[in-house]
Amino acid sequence: MRGALPFVRQQKMLYAASVDAEGQVWASVLIGEAGFLNPSDDAASLSVDLSKVAKQPHDPLWDNLRRDDRIGLLLLDLQTRKRLKVNGDAHLQGEELIVQVTESVPICPRYIQRRTLSLEAPGQQPPLPTAQRGTALAPAQIELITHADTFFLASAHDVHGADCSHRGGPIGFVKIQPNGVLRIPDYNGNSMFNSFGNFLLNPRAGLTFPDYARRRMLQLTGTVEMFWDQPDPDDVTGGTGRFWEFTVDRWIDSPLPDQLQSEFVDASPFLPAGH
Repeated sequence: MRGALPFVRQQKMLYAASVDAEGQVWASVLIGEAGFLNPSDDAASLSVDLSKVAKQPHDPLWDNLRRDDRIGLLLLDLQTRKRLKVNGDAHLQGEELIVQVTESVPICPRYIQRRTLSLEAPGQQPPLPTAQRGTALAPAQIELITHADTFFLASAHDVHGADCSHRGGPIGFVKIQPNGVLRIPDYNGNSMFNSFGNFLLNPRAGLTFPDYARRRMLQLTGTVEMFWDQPDPDDVTGGTGRFWEFTVDRWIDSPLPDQLQSEFVDASPFLPAGH
């Protein structure tokens, strides 16, 4: 991570994977101000200043880290499509989150839709109002998912820890089956298969769909089933023939700060044409 230290210090968004007391996996979105991420000079640790982060009291992340220190972080600049994974062990110390870094990996910028995001003084935003919770998806959650072009995926491994990654596609690339199961194409990526490797041993996963324009965030936790070498006559997978399905166990639909501003810039040039 040493070569990426300037990039880390400039970021205002952080995406995180964590594990709750029941072993369920969650993905989270943290909105901060430049400088809220402070890596050590030797890149062995990362300090997150929570006093500079928009308060999200309904997010499971905070309780999860008090019980399980595994954390997977994704730093993603939506304007430049640059991203970096940082995995490790996390400890909450008051208004500071200390991450002991075990792995950091730069990853490819494909399938990211460019957006501008801004939030003035996120640490001074008032606590957000009550979130909605449920098990079966309701019409409002279905509508958000079917109009999404981006979500964040969390997975976990007993030994290697938690992992957070980005998934993007054309609007509507996540399909909801009649039984409520999400069916998602898997595009050609960096061939590391971090998430799928975790799912082979632990099928639990967390998905978060941020709706920046309407200032909402939908967090899902559930289980994954993978499908390889599937017929794909419409080429929605971009030639991989891979799909995966996600069964929802629980969801949390919560607001994002009222002052959050976002603007869509352009779609990734790598999106498959089969949608």
